[in-house]
Amino acid sequence: MRKKEIIFGLLSFIALGTVLAGCGSSSASSKDTSKTYKYGEVTIPAKDGSICNAPNYIAYEKGFFKKNGIKAKLVANPRDISDLEAGFASGKYDAQNGDFQYLPAIQNGAQIKAVGGIHQGCIKLLVPKNSSIKSVKDLKGKTIGIPAQGSTPQYVTSIALQHAGIDPKTGVTWKVYSTDLLAKAAEKGQVDAIGTVDPYAYQAQKESGFKTIIDNNNNSGNAKMAAMGMKSKGACCYLYVSSKLVKENPAKAKAIVRSYKQAAAWINNHPEETAKIELNKGYVSKTKFINVKNVTQILKDEHFELNLKTGKEDLSYYIKQLKQAGYLKKNTNNKQLLKQAYWYPDLSKN
Repeated sequence: MRKKEIIFGLLSFIALGTVLAGCGSSSASSKDTSKTYKYGEVTIPAKDGSICNAPNYIAYEKGFFKKNGIKAKLVANPRDISDLEAGFASGKYDAQNGDFQYLPAIQNGAQIKAVGGIHQGCIKLLVPKNSSIKSVKDLKGKTIGIPAQGSTPQYVTSIALQHAGIDPKTGVTWKVYSTDLLAKAAEKGQVDAIGTVDPYAYQAQKESGFKTIIDNNNNSGNAKMAAMGMKSKGACCYLYVSSKLVKENPAKAKAIVRSYKQAAAWINNHPEETAKIELNKGYVSKTKFINVKNVTQILKDEHFELNLKTGKEDLSYYIKQLKQAGYLKKNTNNKQLLKQAYWYPDLSKN
């Protein structure tokens, strides 16, 4: 009996020593992590398969987050915008690149702020190759397919409609389809035109001969597109940062902005390598059409750059346009909403 007690005591002592050693190792690991990542962790709802989400992937894969003291975790982007809003409000999410469709949500209290435009247009309004629709005015009374009510393709199309004197709420019919089914719906005659995003728009144009009626990528300053309300060199997507984070830890929020700024510049200088990372790492699904060559071209066309000054100007423009199109409240104070929706940090200071 005495022998068993001695053995048990020795085993207990060894076990205790192992636990304490483990605790020491965990503590050391935690200290190492805090040294490497000055600002700790961030969670970014980035994974949705889209090409223009490249700044998220590149900031992670090329080490820009780490360089700026951030340990980033990329997670799935919730499809329901209310889930996204709740995630930012609770602190679950910290940043995301997205487009100006969030303006109505911000007006209604969504806890996010835009911080710079991050790339130019990726939205088009297309018609089948044999369509009789030749201009925006021809859309009056027609049915337009879109990926969701309140989506950016709907807003871009609505801006062009109201510039053509057509009320986007009553002058056309909106019909929702899954993004990958929009082109087929138009070919079957279920809709007359489709508002969609790249690479789906690019694929419909190149493979099925769809014609462009509206293109919000107006890098060339095309007068025809400008007359439709498509701003010359205007940003389509923005970096968004949690309002909670901006208020409680502005230094960390600035570190996020720096990471995206560096990532956007890298993408612009290395579009082919960016395409390979997106496809080979599984961020964007490969198909016969969605290949390195085509993804590279799309990335080149979108002109990635995080610009705080022009981003603010562009967002101010879209506030005005969405108010006129009826998607913001009639009594919206444009300057007040811009102040609520935009953060312009001094990146020269922590």
